[in-house]
Amino acid sequence: MEKKISLLKEIISKNLIETIRKATTKPPEDLLSLIKKTASQEQNLISKTQYDLILENFEYGSQNSIPLCQDTGVLNFFIELGNEFPIISNFKDLIEAAILKATEQIPLRGNTVNPITNENPENNLGVNAPQIYIDIIENSSNLKITVLPKGGGSENISKLFMLNPSTGLEEFKDKIINAVKDAGGMPCPPIILGIGIGGDATACMNLAKKALLRPLNQPHEWENLANLETELKQKINDLNIGVMGLGGQSTCLAVHINIAMRHPASFPVGMVVQCYSHRIASFQINREGTLINDL
Repeated sequence: MEKKISLLKEIISKNLIETIRKATTKPPEDLLSLIKKTASQEQNLISKTQYDLILENFEYGSQNSIPLCQDTGVLNFFIELGNEFPIISNFKDLIEAAILKATEQIPLRGNTVNPITNENPENNLGVNAPQIYIDIIENSSNLKITVLPKGGGSENISKLFMLNPSTGLEEFKDKIINAVKDAGGMPCPPIILGIGIGGDATACMNLAKKALLRPLNQPHEWENLANLETELKQKINDLNIGVMGLGGQSTCLAVHINIAMRHPASFPVGMVVQCYSHRIASFQINREGTLINDL
């Protein structure tokens, strides 16, 4: 058993490094497809030119295996751990070792700064870094790890709203739209919005960030929430902010919503923003260490 565990750790380590590389240097297929489709429908000539540059940048980064953006982001790790997987762990040591190698090999910019001393270790590690989120999956013997680099420009637009529960469901729409309007071109649109409704102040932000993991061509499974996502996306695109804030009807590529039960006296809403360079990659293995599919 000890030998098997050691082999699994080696497999996880190898895939972690490659998944970080993929997340930072190669746009996911759903993003690439959506940007090409949106670019073909854009009427603003300046924005169309920006789309050409975005697609050229994506191609160059992919072909040369270099980061798609100079801001390689703060690395977030989302772990879906089957309760029957042979290792029950947060895999923190393996993730930290993979980050050290990836930072040097890819390379990645050092993006972890101590908020008190302003010191940057230049290795993307430090106090409570990286961010690791774990969900235990019942009746599963698989392990899936998703890497989501979050750049500073889009992250700075993220918001927490604590609304009146009697008006929150309608009020939150205007809060989201006004926040995007005030941000203009700062988050490098076209953006992707993750929105968390309910829970508490912590949970709604977590829900919003996890909403970004959903494939871009996949609306919410509940029709009322899918309609709400479509409504918000249309209203944001009507703002005429456009690509990089230069005008046009494609300010937002997608809106994804997650919800949770809330306290009767609270209506928390979290908004987490991604720029056009929606960098995300995953790998999944079974209990034998076999790669299940290339996600």
